[in-house]
Amino acid sequence: MAEKPRFRVRFWGVRGSYPVPGTQTLRYGGNTACVEVDASGRTLVLDAGSGIIALGDSLLRRSNGHALHIALLITHAHGDHLLGLPFFAPLYEPTVSIDFFGPRLAGRDLDELVIPVMSPPYFPVDIRQLPSRRAFYTLEDNMWIIWKPGRQQPLLLQEDQISREPGPLPLEVRVHARFTTLHPQNGSLLYAIEHAGRRLIYATDLEWGEEYQSEMLAFLDRADLLIHDAQYTPEDYRQSRRGFGHSTYEMAATVARLARVGELILFHHEPTYDDQKLERIESATRRHFSRARLARETMEIDLLVSS
Repeated sequence: MAEKPRFRVRFWGVRGSYPVPGTQTLRYGGNTACVEVDASGRTLVLDAGSGIIALGDSLLRRSNGHALHIALLITHAHGDHLLGLPFFAPLYEPTVSIDFFGPRLAGRDLDELVIPVMSPPYFPVDIRQLPSRRAFYTLEDNMWIIWKPGRQQPLLLQEDQISREPGPLPLEVRVHARFTTLHPQNGSLLYAIEHAGRRLIYATDLEWGEEYQSEMLAFLDRADLLIHDAQYTPEDYRQSRRGFGHSTYEMAATVARLARVGELILFHHEPTYDDQKLERIESATRRHFSRARLARETMEIDLLVSS
């Protein structure tokens, strides 16, 4: 009997900018960006904010000493998306293999962005001396990552090469990366993960301008699940946050509507917003796009639940 596919998402960190522990953030959580994707047993991790610390402990418990293969997809190199990496327990285990994927920023390849985060003088342990196996893949705009069933080695293809690939095999996982300059200074990557006939998009740290770029909307078009930056209220955005590289919940809802997505998950919550304010934001967003909710730590979504 053929293996039944799985496509599940779990949120381990949902905040932007910096972690906010405390009684005012218990409902939605205070850790920064980290999302786990289980694609029929293949583990993909989106960003390495402080939420990755608890994820690492969970992954090791679940692996029970067996070999563990992780694909870590980094959107950009800002601190809130990397600060948990030095405390990611799988890095310290010889049974673990981690493939890092991410952009070239400020003329630096991905390894040049990540290694300094976890090496002296910024951290006492040098990532290059750890027993886990690591590989770094720098992604350009419009690149694809493909994992064939039963193979751990990723296949990296340019957009013009993907059309020559046969249609996705059962249990195959595909990731499409698009680079955007809608985040200030150096930009960031958006990721579309395709598996078992479903499509998940992770679009954090971007600020839509007066117009919504048709090329980016085409990338988001008809996604089953869109995880989208919604850090600010429109009032805070207009008052003092314009140009910071983040969206409002109204922007996220507009994008979801224009792109005709199945469900919208608001993400990268402003750290100064408490649980009560986030609840009001969720209600306000649903007036613009009814199939919307806020990401919260430990929340799980099964993309194949209706299959």
